[in-house]
Amino acid sequence: MRRTNIAGSVAYWSLLFLFGLLPFFFIPTVWAPIAQAKMLLVGILVVVATVAWVASALSEEVVRMPRSWLFYAVLLVPLAYFISAIATGASRTSLIGGEAHQDTVVTVFILYALFVVCSSILSRGNRRLITAVSVFIAGSTVALLFQLVRLAYPSFTFGDVLIARTASVVGGWHDLGIFLGLLLFLSLALLSASFVGSRWWKCFLFCIAGISALLLVVVNFRDVWIGISALSAAYGAYLWITSRRDSSPLEGAGVTTRMSPGDMAEVRTPQREFGGSSGYSRRYLWWFVLAIVSLGFVFGGASLQRTLPDALQITHIEVRPSWRGTYAVGSRVFTQPSSIFFGSGPNTFPREWRMYKPLGVNFTEFWNVDFYSGVGFIPTSFVTVGLLGVVAWGAVILALLMSVLSLMRRRAESSKANVTLSLLVGAAVYLTAYHVLYVPGPALSALTFMFFGFLVAGELLTGSVRERVWAPSLDPWKYYVSVGVLTVFALLILFGGLQFARTLVSGMLVNRSVTIYNSTQNIENASRSVNTALKVLPANDRAHRAAIELGLLQLKQLIVSGDESSEARTQLQNILTSTIQHGLTAVSIESTNYQNWLSLARLYGELAGVGVEGAEERARSAYEEARKSSTTNPYPLLALAQLDLLKKDESSARANLLSALELKPNLAMALFLLSQIDARAGNLAEAAKSAEEVVRVVPEDPLGWYNLGTIYYVSGKYENSTAALGRAVGLKNDYANALFLLSASYAALERFDDARTALREVIALNPSVTSLPEMLARLEKGENPFAPSDNNAVDQ
Repeated sequence: MRRTNIAGSVAYWSLLFLFGLLPFFFIPTVWAPIAQAKMLLVGILVVVATVAWVASALSEEVVRMPRSWLFYAVLLVPLAYFISAIATGASRTSLIGGEAHQDTVVTVFILYALFVVCSSILSRGNRRLITAVSVFIAGSTVALLFQLVRLAYPSFTFGDVLIARTASVVGGWHDLGIFLGLLLFLSLALLSASFVGSRWWKCFLFCIAGISALLLVVVNFRDVWIGISALSAAYGAYLWITSRRDSSPLEGAGVTTRMSPGDMAEVRTPQREFGGSSGYSRRYLWWFVLAIVSLGFVFGGASLQRTLPDALQITHIEVRPSWRGTYAVGSRVFTQPSSIFFGSGPNTFPREWRMYKPLGVNFTEFWNVDFYSGVGFIPTSFVTVGLLGVVAWGAVILALLMSVLSLMRRRAESSKANVTLSLLVGAAVYLTAYHVLYVPGPALSALTFMFFGFLVAGELLTGSVRERVWAPSLDPWKYYVSVGVLTVFALLILFGGLQFARTLVSGMLVNRSVTIYNSTQNIENASRSVNTALKVLPANDRAHRAAIELGLLQLKQLIVSGDESSEARTQLQNILTSTIQHGLTAVSIESTNYQNWLSLARLYGELAGVGVEGAEERARSAYEEARKSSTTNPYPLLALAQLDLLKKDESSARANLLSALELKPNLAMALFLLSQIDARAGNLAEAAKSAEEVVRVVPEDPLGWYNLGTIYYVSGKYENSTAALGRAVGLKNDYANALFLLSASYAALERFDDARTALREVIALNPSVTSLPEMLARLEKGENPFAPSDNNAVDQ
């Protein structure tokens, strides 16, 4: 019994720590992003709570499971993810994923374990459930304080974790808005409950509600205001219906409270203990008022925000695929019969996006962004998990609706447990809705499954659902089967949690490597951090890509140093071998990730540039592999064209550039290279069109204007060349080549004063070029020294 109590206490306190820490937890260092830190917290505490809970159940020799539709509906989600992952190849991407991926089998299983343990442990008594909600609100209060400090002192970044103005300890700016809406609802719902008798507690809840409302005005997301309005109206309607139904506060039965096994008893608690229904007939009006006010912010929130002090007028730009884009990807995925049932596999949306995204996206500045999800978390699972995902999440939503209907049918609304149950139903529905409309961060996803657990626990406490009890004395066969299932479940969560933690820690170490190099340029220290990341998780393909980049930097350092000693050659060979091995390992770990192939191709491309035999063919092969898993990305085609130009095959280069421009017609680099190919071929009209498009796409690039000016000059359009070259010089005033050609253009127009001025600046930048003073002397005489044979650009 002592071991039972210890294990049960460990599970309970692990959950309380999670409830309190989750809203504000972060690691105060720039290389540990908030999303990864929260996922690490969830993973560790859920694994501890799950193992302790199973140990407690086995020691008690009693297994309890609720007869709740929601309990079994949520179980369908991890099962659907697992079946989909196995059916689509059981890749590491689908099973574990990267550092902050939520759409994976392990992540969903951990969230399900959180739900199961919450529902079981918190259903042991009303006090446990109320304590859990109170601890969550206390932790949320700390998160609010962090946000207030952040707004008052923007320079205080908490260890550079919150550098951006839209960063918060909850997660993204949109996540903060959704979280504030949830906190506003919970605090007001608890404030209006008759069982809240402490004046201090009421003042505390009132302050939380007020701060949440003020921050909501600052955050100001329309969909959040709509969510608050809908939730408030629904809750007000519930209060109105129940207040009319409950003609007597003593009607119906009391609240059944289940004790711990050592004190097994049922206590019938009169409802009058928690207060009668008097006053509830009026309280629903305040919820309708909140619904109307929130609806007003939907239309007038932006205007009100503009009246705030400048420090509070925070602009947030959020980019994610639209419903149309998500549908476009999903419709292409489902062209394969097996994909209809199993989808493309958990966590594969980035790959499918690169394959099937609408080409119109390539006209935007986000053409090269690998979106990890669609318009919402649940719609994304429809694409990645297929019909299984539709059934699983559909069952969850249906079970939530059944909980709502069950709550509406209950009498005695004013009891403590029923008031708690009503706000838990509202919170669970609210959070689930945003998983349809949005892609919440790890904190909100964990909160969703946490409130699922709260809801099932509340249903057990109010008698809405019953529980199954298996014990050796009652039904030995079923008991031992359930024990086996629980044991396997605990082992899976333990193993999956360890892999989950390894992945997160390894990813943080890679981030640390990037931070070290960016701040100190110390390749050795950055490499040491990457090597540690690979020791933690050898299958981290991102770490291998980072090792390739650092290896290339080391190779360049050795080549620039000019050291030709045998030690230097040995070191060069070792670094080269190691870097190539990192590239080969990355593609062997995840061959469908085009970034791995691009890193390997770039490595071979660099080697081809210095004449390493066979490197060009390997680079070309790697780029072709990248094209297979990224058919809508023009970059591999552009890189192939650059390899063609390296070996002076302009015909193949033109074909690859034109193919790249079919995918992205405004790809500046492709247009630039195409203009140079056309210019060398004497097709100046087409060259000028491409060059003009380059400066339209990237007007702040001096090289583009220089290229255009050169084409105009060769074409004899000297007025145009002076304008283009003048723009190049305006963007980069020490651009010697542009100044030289600008002087030639002025001379061709017989604007000798301007030509002399430009040439004098060239001489100042290149005093060692002896031919320039002679050209200037000819300009002084009114002669044009820029004969075709003399048009050699000066080094910058």
